[in-house]
Amino acid sequence: MADISQSGAEGVRIAIFGGSFDPVHRGHLAMAATARERCALDGVVFVPCAVSPFKSGTTASGPQRREMLELALAESGMIWAGVSDFELLRPAPSYSWETARHFSETKPEVEWHWILGTDQWEQIDRWAEPERLREWLHFLVFSRAGAVVRERPGWRFTAVPFDHPASSTAIRTDFDAHREWLTPGVAEIAGGIYGGDEDR
Repeated sequence: MADISQSGAEGVRIAIFGGSFDPVHRGHLAMAATARERCALDGVVFVPCAVSPFKSGTTASGPQRREMLELALAESGMIWAGVSDFELLRPAPSYSWETARHFSETKPEVEWHWILGTDQWEQIDRWAEPERLREWLHFLVFSRAGAVVRERPGWRFTAVPFDHPASSTAIRTDFDAHREWLTPGVAEIAGGIYGGDEDR
């Protein structure tokens, strides 16, 4: 699948969706689809991180997580989405402002958005270089159970109500109980990574 971040034209709106994706699940896919519909996006680029500054590491390797992402998008028919290995090819840890700078400089004509949850939004002023993030990005803040999204003067954001039970942590903890949260091909790969039975 072509990297959607490498295409663009005046007025194009693309959202960056960063995360561990360890593994990518139907909740992630639903978030991307909801963002596209709610905010009239032309596309979404998934950016798996090498190592998040807020996490100790991942169970699946970078290449495995990228493979699962590409397969999940293909199985879901999400031709408007792609995967970038920008963070996987850089020294860890992964900082969001460096990713935002990369995409903003590569395609300055694109209106770049960033998908995140309310927990991340609450702490975004503690992220590295928040003033650059504020300048480069329009944030799509996903909220659960009617949670109120905090107003941040000077920041561009859209609150997006959303709820889905899927959790990467739950999948890693008990793969067999949660394999329905994965697309079929991803479940086959994930079974050998997270301790499930691939043949079931």
